Amino acid sequence: MGGKKSIKVYLPTKGTGSLPFEGVAMPVAATLIKVNFLPDVLPNNIDQDGEFKLSIQVAGPTVALHGVVKQIVNDRQLVLEVTEAYEHPQKREHFRIDVDLPVRYWRHVEDDNGRPEILQSPSERVNLSGGGIFFVAEFNPAIGQQLGLELSVPGPPRTVVRCVGRVVRSTPRGEKHWGVALHFTDIEDEDQEVVISYCFSEQRRQLRTKVDVVGR
Repeated sequence: MGGKKSIKVYLPTKGTGSLPFEGVAMPVAATLIKVNFLPDVLPNNIDQDGEFKLSIQVAGPTVALHGVVKQIVNDRQLVLEVTEAYEHPQKREHFRIDVDLPVRYWRHVEDDNGRPEILQSPSERVNLSGGGIFFVAEFNPAIGQQLGLELSVPGPPRTVVRCVGRVVRSTPRGEKHWGVALHFTDIEDEDQEVVISYCFSEQRRQLRTKVDVVGR
């Protein structure tokens, strides 16, 4: 990891799921990272039994780090213990899987000071990857239109991912619904890692379910 690096880390909290925080990280041992935060940033409900997640660039590739909050030093400093680390090359973002996921969406306009109309997808069945999503919408967006998204990604802990995507396809689904394919154009690296990790964990779960059914 080298010296100090500015990071965004998703910390597990009690009752409010996984929340993002920005800090400065510095390794202190092979699997330990000390992270400093600004005053009055850290919540008082950090869950030391939960899992943190962060992504960081190390000499080129992006490395995903998962682990636990080993020590709450004070209200500005944590010690994180890494239990899993792996590189995720760009092609991983294209892995797709069908899952049930609550989706809220809205028309995205740059520098719009107004409050957008936020809609809930009438179906939670989506096709998801780290690079985009196919979901059911209640209006027919134009190709190239930007939509804001809020995805409630199951955990543990459940994580809310907000991002922006460009419409690449829209097809009718009955009289009042459309199937919309989006390519993510504005998504935080950490949020993308949450989505990618969920896709792979859900694939493993679905494969285990199929094996159990076949074995009966």
